Amino acid sequence: MNQIFALATKDLKILFRDKLGAFFVIGFPILMGLFFGLMMGNVSSSNGSSKMKVAIVDNDRSGMSQKLIDSLRANENIELFEAQTETAQEKIRKGSAVGMIQLEKGFGENVGVFWGTPPEIKVGLDPSRGAESAMIQGYIMQSVGEMAGSRFANPSSFKPAINRARDQASADEGLDPVNRTLLLGFLGSVDSMMSAVENLQESQIGADSKRVSLGGVFKFANIQEIDITRKVDPKSKDGQLQKLRSKWDISFPQAMTWGILGCVAGFSLSMVREKNNGTMTRLQASPLSMFQILSGKAMACFLAVLMVIAAMTGLGVILGMRPGNYIHLIVASLCIAFCFVGIMMTLSVVGKTEQSVSGIGWIANMIMAMLGGGMIPVMFMPGFIQQFSVISPIKWSILAIEGAVWRGFSFSEMLMPCSILVGVGCVGVVVGSVILTRGNR
Repeated sequence: MNQIFALATKDLKILFRDKLGAFFVIGFPILMGLFFGLMMGNVSSSNGSSKMKVAIVDNDRSGMSQKLIDSLRANENIELFEAQTETAQEKIRKGSAVGMIQLEKGFGENVGVFWGTPPEIKVGLDPSRGAESAMIQGYIMQSVGEMAGSRFANPSSFKPAINRARDQASADEGLDPVNRTLLLGFLGSVDSMMSAVENLQESQIGADSKRVSLGGVFKFANIQEIDITRKVDPKSKDGQLQKLRSKWDISFPQAMTWGILGCVAGFSLSMVREKNNGTMTRLQASPLSMFQILSGKAMACFLAVLMVIAAMTGLGVILGMRPGNYIHLIVASLCIAFCFVGIMMTLSVVGKTEQSVSGIGWIANMIMAMLGGGMIPVMFMPGFIQQFSVISPIKWSILAIEGAVWRGFSFSEMLMPCSILVGVGCVGVVVGSVILTRGNR
């Protein structure tokens, strides 16, 4: 065993003595982790669309309610579609709509009128979407304010509302006679004022340019919020993103793979280099067995991979990454290290020269990285690419690390990625060892 550790120590010293090689094993993955993390910014479950998809439920079916709908539909930040209440709520729960706006009966009669009870508008949103709720309410008030301004621009539209208010005041037996007289007098004055304004508008040319919108002065709508909790499938992309506690939770497991691939490339090259320059022959002539020689190489790669994972985890914790289960992380790291030792052993025998091993090795590494999420997280890939990703050990490596860091995998859930990694490692070790042993006889 001492001989194996001595050989492993020798290979590690050779690896880290090469400053450029050490950079690609440790420095480059750190830069990749920081780059991916900064590029991701604040992780969100938003679908990335610039428009908010909002359902409109029009129970009033009046000309004024249609004006509000047209005004909201003209807003470049909202994608509006009409639906029934139940349908709109279900779309919010399923995540296909951001929210809903519901206009009740009587909206057209009361909107833009600054006396009496303002019209009630119901806004349904997932409670977690506080920013979207504030934006939608702001757009509603803006549109209602514009409608109030149009009321003043068209004074005749006030007359039905004034007449209804008069009738209600006259019929209300509980209203104090003095207050009834004052209210009826006020409404009469408003009616006279609107008639005067209407006559003035008819007699003036270009009056449109001089009208002043009063929509921003008064609050003409009472917005009532409705909580519609969204149902998110835990296995969906949004369900996974909700588990994230830091942007580094995705970027650092992703970046670890580049350090691991650097170890694989470095040690596979060192094996073919020692074979070509005679070092392997001298080692075989020593009292060391072929098993000890190969075990020393494997141990060096195994320890280098563990060092990469430990260094990246430590830096991630400093930046804010909080692994959920350190025991699972240790188990995942051991399985990943064993897997890529096997891959290294196989890649070291795919060619007879350093150039061929380097070329084939990095092609294999790039394919594994592209399919497995080393460049783009698998959850953000198209569905058909996600299906192909299962053939990449990188996918299972990242899944195992994420399962311990933020996915909250149970022990049984960790078994699948870890078993696949160990299986790949066993196949790689056997194939590489057999070919190397036969080639050095």
